[in-house]
Amino acid sequence: MGASVGVGGLIVGTSMLVVLALAVNAIDLRLESSLETIESANEPIPTFSIDNADISLGAVTSLQIDNPGTGYENGTLSATGGGGSGFSGTFIVDTNGAIVSWSITNHGDYSSDPTIVIDSPQPNGTNATISVVARTTVVNANLTNMGSVIVPVDEVWLFLDGANARNLATLAPIADSDNIYPSDTVGIQWRGLGNNAYDTIAMSSNGFNSARTLV
Repeated sequence: MGASVGVGGLIVGTSMLVVLALAVNAIDLRLESSLETIESANEPIPTFSIDNADISLGAVTSLQIDNPGTGYENGTLSATGGGGSGFSGTFIVDTNGAIVSWSITNHGDYSSDPTIVIDSPQPNGTNATISVVARTTVVNANLTNMGSVIVPVDEVWLFLDGANARNLATLAPIADSDNIYPSDTVGIQWRGLGNNAYDTIAMSSNGFNSARTLV
């Protein structure tokens, strides 16, 4: 009889220890969770401003050299016609003065293909012609870190009309590093949008959200 009572007491005691251990573990987990919540609450969220948000529905995005010509010096390009304005570019020539490459510095915005002009002075240049190959939608925006938090570029997401999510890092932002430091401004040029039209651009980063109308 005494042995049975002793064994029973041992079982009850062991069970209580197990329950106590589970309770202590649960308290530890709750405490850890609470501390994480408090720590998270004490961390300021990022704050950004979208300084400008421009959309060009007919931006010149590609050119072709129809005739390289001869006798040119490295120079600049502009455009006329096309129901728009704003295009500018540059070109490079070889040792014979033939145009071998071009670069677009401002895409502009046009309703039809403009005529590309080789800017003067080019007193010895003859016969070169360059034309437009493609016009597509391009979105330009500048984001400024207005807060005190250093934000990694790959923790910023951008959206057009609430969709088309793109990570800022994939948009080749104009930044000096992989982080956006307080007061830094990052410029983007969002291409690859076909000929679609959009109304708003929005950004999101670690709990901060903002949007701006495209103009």
